[in-house]
Amino acid sequence: MIDLLRIKYREFHFIKMNASLFLLFGFGIGRQIFKRTTEKVYAIWNTTAGGDSTPSTAGDGTVTYWDSEPPEAALDGSVSTEYTNHGICNSGSVNSIECGLNTGFYLTLAVKRFTLEFFRLATNREAISRDPGMITIEGSNYNESELTFGKSWTLIYIGATGLTNDPQRSTFGMPQPASMPLRPFTSYRLLVTSKRSESNAVSYSELQMVGVIEYV
Repeated sequence: MIDLLRIKYREFHFIKMNASLFLLFGFGIGRQIFKRTTEKVYAIWNTTAGGDSTPSTAGDGTVTYWDSEPPEAALDGSVSTEYTNHGICNSGSVNSIECGLNTGFYLTLAVKRFTLEFFRLATNREAISRDPGMITIEGSNYNESELTFGKSWTLIYIGATGLTNDPQRSTFGMPQPASMPLRPFTSYRLLVTSKRSESNAVSYSELQMVGVIEYV
Protein backbone atom coordinates (compact mmCIF):
# COMPACT_ATOMS: atom_id res chain seq x y z
CA MET A 1 0.00 0.00 0.00
CA ILE A 2 2.83 2.41 0.90
CA ASP A 3 4.66 1.59 -2.33
CA LEU A 4 1.47 2.20 -4.31
CA LEU A 5 1.03 5.60 -2.65
CA ARG A 6 4.64 6.45 -3.48
CA ILE A 7 4.07 5.54 -7.14
CA LYS A 8 0.87 7.60 -7.24
CA TYR A 9 2.69 10.57 -5.69
CA ARG A 10 5.51 10.34 -8.25
CA GLU A 11 2.95 10.13 -11.08
CA PHE A 12 1.08 13.17 -9.70
CA HIS A 13 4.30 15.15 -9.29
CA PHE A 14 5.34 14.28 -12.85
CA ILE A 15 1.95 15.32 -14.26
CA LYS A 16 1.92 18.51 -12.18
CA MET A 17 5.46 19.42 -13.26
CA ASN A 18 4.72 18.87 -16.94
CA ALA A 19 1.42 20.71 -16.68
CA SER A 20 3.36 23.69 -15.31
CA LEU A 21 5.80 23.48 -18.20
CA PHE A 22 2.86 23.26 -20.58
CA LEU A 23 1.26 26.37 -19.09
CA LEU A 24 4.54 28.27 -19.31
CA PHE A 25 5.50 26.94 -22.71
CA GLY A 26 1.88 27.05 -23.78
CA PHE A 27 2.36 30.81 -23.57
CA GLY A 28 0.40 31.84 -20.52
CA ILE A 29 -0.66 35.43 -19.99
CA GLY A 30 2.11 37.87 -20.90
CA ARG A 31 4.55 35.23 -22.17
CA GLN A 32 5.75 35.16 -25.75
CA ILE A 33 8.42 33.58 -27.93
CA PHE A 34 11.12 36.05 -28.88
CA LYS A 35 11.25 36.31 -32.68
CA ARG A 36 14.28 37.87 -34.30
CA THR A 37 13.61 40.47 -36.98
CA THR A 38 16.44 42.84 -38.01
CA GLU A 39 18.83 42.18 -35.13
CA LYS A 40 22.48 41.52 -36.04
CA VAL A 41 23.83 38.34 -34.45
CA TYR A 42 27.53 38.32 -33.56
CA ALA A 43 29.40 35.00 -33.69
CA ILE A 44 32.03 34.52 -30.96
CA TRP A 45 34.61 31.96 -29.82
CA ASN A 46 37.22 31.63 -27.02
CA THR A 47 34.70 33.29 -24.71
CA THR A 48 33.52 32.36 -21.22
CA ALA A 49 30.76 33.73 -18.99
CA GLY A 50 31.88 37.06 -17.56
CA GLY A 51 34.73 37.30 -20.07
CA ASP A 52 35.34 39.47 -23.12
CA SER A 53 33.81 38.34 -26.41
CA THR A 54 36.21 37.23 -29.16
CA PRO A 55 34.77 37.58 -32.69
CA SER A 56 34.42 34.51 -34.91
CA THR A 57 34.36 34.83 -38.70
CA ALA A 58 32.95 32.76 -41.55
CA GLY A 59 35.19 30.07 -43.07
CA ASP A 60 36.35 26.49 -42.62
CA GLY A 61 39.50 27.13 -40.58
CA THR A 62 40.25 27.58 -36.91
CA VAL A 63 38.04 30.05 -34.98
CA THR A 64 35.43 30.09 -37.76
CA TYR A 65 31.82 29.14 -38.33
CA TRP A 66 30.50 27.61 -41.55
CA ASP A 67 29.56 30.38 -44.00
CA SER A 68 26.32 28.53 -44.83
CA GLU A 69 25.58 27.87 -41.14
CA PRO A 70 25.89 31.32 -39.49
CA PRO A 71 24.75 32.40 -36.00
CA GLU A 72 21.61 33.98 -37.45
CA ALA A 73 20.41 30.44 -38.20
CA ALA A 74 20.04 29.78 -34.47
CA LEU A 75 17.41 32.51 -34.25
CA ASP A 76 15.56 32.30 -37.56
CA GLY A 77 12.58 30.31 -36.27
CA SER A 78 13.47 27.22 -38.30
CA VAL A 79 14.97 23.87 -37.26
CA SER A 80 15.95 23.15 -40.87
CA THR A 81 18.90 25.57 -40.60
CA GLU A 82 21.74 25.46 -38.07
CA TYR A 83 24.68 27.33 -36.57
CA THR A 84 28.03 25.48 -36.64
CA ASN A 85 31.23 26.79 -35.03
CA HIS A 86 34.62 25.03 -34.98
CA GLY A 87 36.15 27.00 -32.11
CA ILE A 88 39.80 25.99 -31.71
CA CYS A 89 39.49 23.43 -34.53
CA ASN A 90 38.73 23.52 -38.26
CA SER A 91 36.74 21.51 -40.80
CA GLY A 92 39.60 19.07 -41.29
CA SER A 93 40.51 18.60 -37.63
CA VAL A 94 40.62 15.24 -35.91
CA ASN A 95 37.47 14.93 -33.82
CA SER A 96 37.97 16.21 -30.29
CA ILE A 97 35.79 16.91 -27.25
CA GLU A 98 37.25 20.46 -27.21
CA CYS A 99 36.25 21.49 -30.74
CA GLY A 100 33.53 24.12 -30.74
CA LEU A 101 33.51 24.76 -27.01
CA ASN A 102 33.36 28.33 -25.66
CA THR A 103 31.68 29.46 -28.86
CA GLY A 104 28.29 31.05 -29.30
CA PHE A 105 26.74 34.40 -30.15
CA TYR A 106 25.22 37.58 -28.80
CA LEU A 107 22.67 40.10 -30.04
CA THR A 108 20.86 43.29 -29.04
CA LEU A 109 17.10 43.04 -29.31
CA ALA A 110 14.96 45.30 -31.46
CA VAL A 111 12.28 45.29 -28.74
CA LYS A 112 12.75 47.52 -25.68
CA ARG A 113 13.60 44.70 -23.24
CA PHE A 114 12.98 40.98 -22.79
CA THR A 115 12.80 38.90 -19.61
CA LEU A 116 13.90 35.32 -20.29
CA GLU A 117 11.91 32.76 -18.29
CA PHE A 118 12.35 29.52 -20.27
CA PHE A 119 14.28 28.38 -23.31
CA ARG A 120 14.54 25.37 -25.59
CA LEU A 121 17.45 24.35 -27.80
CA ALA A 122 16.99 22.31 -30.97
CA THR A 123 19.43 19.72 -32.32
CA ASN A 124 21.29 20.04 -35.62
CA ARG A 125 20.29 18.18 -38.77
CA GLU A 126 22.78 15.30 -38.86
CA ALA A 127 25.66 15.15 -36.35
CA ILE A 128 24.53 13.98 -32.92
CA SER A 129 28.11 14.29 -31.62
CA ARG A 130 27.93 18.08 -32.10
CA ASP A 131 24.91 18.58 -29.81
CA PRO A 132 25.56 21.11 -27.00
CA GLY A 133 25.44 19.57 -23.54
CA MET A 134 25.94 22.54 -21.21
CA ILE A 135 25.59 26.25 -21.88
CA THR A 136 25.62 29.65 -20.22
CA ILE A 137 23.21 32.47 -20.98
CA GLU A 138 23.91 36.07 -19.98
CA GLY A 139 21.96 39.29 -20.25
CA SER A 140 23.03 42.91 -20.56
CA ASN A 141 21.57 46.42 -20.53
CA TYR A 142 24.77 48.07 -21.76
CA ASN A 143 25.04 49.82 -25.12
CA GLU A 144 25.73 47.52 -28.07
CA SER A 145 29.19 49.08 -28.51
CA GLU A 146 30.18 47.86 -25.03
CA LEU A 147 29.04 44.24 -25.38
CA THR A 148 32.49 42.94 -26.32
CA PHE A 149 33.52 43.56 -22.70
CA GLY A 150 32.84 40.87 -20.13
CA LYS A 151 31.87 43.40 -17.47
CA SER A 152 28.77 44.20 -19.55
CA TRP A 153 27.19 40.78 -18.95
CA THR A 154 25.15 39.29 -16.09
CA LEU A 155 24.92 35.49 -15.79
CA ILE A 156 21.31 34.28 -15.80
CA TYR A 157 21.69 30.59 -16.67
CA ILE A 158 24.37 27.94 -16.33
CA GLY A 159 23.40 24.33 -16.88
CA ALA A 160 22.05 21.69 -19.24
CA THR A 161 20.57 22.32 -22.68
CA GLY A 162 17.71 19.84 -22.30
CA LEU A 163 19.34 17.56 -24.91
CA THR A 164 20.71 14.92 -22.53
CA ASN A 165 18.31 12.41 -24.06
CA ASP A 166 18.55 12.77 -27.83
CA PRO A 167 15.17 14.02 -29.12
CA GLN A 168 16.25 13.11 -32.68
CA ARG A 169 17.58 15.45 -35.36
CA SER A 170 16.24 18.98 -35.94
CA THR A 171 14.09 18.65 -32.82
CA PHE A 172 13.67 20.73 -29.67
CA GLY A 173 14.84 19.34 -26.36
CA MET A 174 13.17 19.75 -22.97
CA PRO A 175 12.30 23.30 -21.81
CA GLN A 176 14.79 24.71 -19.31
CA PRO A 177 13.92 27.47 -16.81
CA ALA A 178 16.19 30.47 -16.33
CA SER A 179 17.90 29.66 -13.05
CA MET A 180 18.90 33.14 -11.91
CA PRO A 181 16.56 35.93 -10.68
CA LEU A 182 14.33 37.07 -13.57
CA ARG A 183 15.33 40.48 -14.95
CA PRO A 184 14.64 42.31 -18.22
CA PHE A 185 17.60 42.79 -20.57
CA THR A 186 18.19 44.43 -23.94
CA SER A 187 20.91 41.97 -25.08
CA TYR A 188 21.62 38.26 -24.66
CA ARG A 189 24.71 36.07 -25.00
CA LEU A 190 24.84 32.26 -25.28
CA LEU A 191 27.99 30.13 -24.92
CA VAL A 192 28.44 26.37 -25.29
CA THR A 193 30.60 24.85 -22.54
CA SER A 194 30.25 21.14 -23.31
CA LYS A 195 28.92 18.86 -26.06
CA ARG A 196 27.74 15.27 -26.46
CA SER A 197 30.94 13.63 -27.79
CA GLU A 198 34.01 14.04 -29.99
CA SER A 199 33.54 16.01 -33.21
CA ASN A 200 35.19 18.90 -35.06
CA ALA A 201 32.52 21.51 -34.16
CA VAL A 202 29.44 22.39 -32.14
CA SER A 203 26.15 22.71 -33.98
CA TYR A 204 22.52 23.48 -33.12
CA SER A 205 19.55 24.57 -35.16
CA GLU A 206 17.54 26.90 -32.94
CA LEU A 207 17.39 28.72 -29.62
CA GLN A 208 13.79 29.43 -28.64
CA MET A 209 13.42 31.98 -25.84
CA VAL A 210 10.15 32.38 -23.94
CA GLY A 211 9.40 35.25 -21.59
CA VAL A 212 7.97 38.73 -21.28
CA ILE A 213 8.59 41.25 -24.06
CA GLU A 214 8.55 44.99 -23.46
CA TYR A 215 8.00 46.83 -26.73
CA VAL A 216 9.44 50.22 -27.61
